[in-house]
Amino acid sequence: MNPDRVASFVEGARAAIPVCFGFFAITFTLGITAHAAGLPPGELLLMSVVVFAGPAQFPAVELLPLGGQALQILVSTIIINLRFSVMSFALAPYFKRVRTGELALGAQLVTISTFSVSFLRFQRESTPDNFSYFLGVAIPSYACYLVGTVVGYYFGAGIPAGFEEGIALIFPGYLTALLATELRDRRAILVVGLAFLGTPVIESLVPGWGLILNAVVVATAAIGVEAWSESTSPSS
Repeated sequence: MNPDRVASFVEGARAAIPVCFGFFAITFTLGITAHAAGLPPGELLLMSVVVFAGPAQFPAVELLPLGGQALQILVSTIIINLRFSVMSFALAPYFKRVRTGELALGAQLVTISTFSVSFLRFQRESTPDNFSYFLGVAIPSYACYLVGTVVGYYFGAGIPAGFEEGIALIFPGYLTALLATELRDRRAILVVGLAFLGTPVIESLVPGWGLILNAVVVATAAIGVEAWSESTSPSS
């Protein structure tokens, strides 16, 4: 095997260690939540294999016991995962001369964490083999994601009733911590506030679609305000 590919993969795997811990914790929580919702273990594992995105899986798992329609779950998952297309476009210039089949494999492994670790590394300096570095980050992270799903599910079978509700707060807490590091702009804080207040209102009007519709409306409005602000600024 090409020494450059091996060295790049190993470097990526080392960089993935913190991501692995985070992914295990997230999907451990997902497994407990899915067990409480009555989702069969095989279906949950298949979901993790195919989706590989905690922010998309949690809403899907929560909608299922509420009689969520397949269309609602599908649309919400697609909307949440649209961010991966932007990340893929950002990574593509660093993966020149990579075969189409390998790129298809890599596309399945793009997440916020695997993208961030790889993209920041490539911005500093390219590795001997950028794609192998990305796989070094992504493959161990993916394995930890799946292991966490299984371990969490079977751990959930042995915990006292109601305890899973407290553990389920780990994921929202994780997202809140990430969000707090990014909210430095007043407009961003306003958008999050509107989304927080608007979701239950829209959900009461259109049951099952509140989260999706509110996200689309607020995001569209935020983009429009941002574009208007840039067009009217003195430097434009």
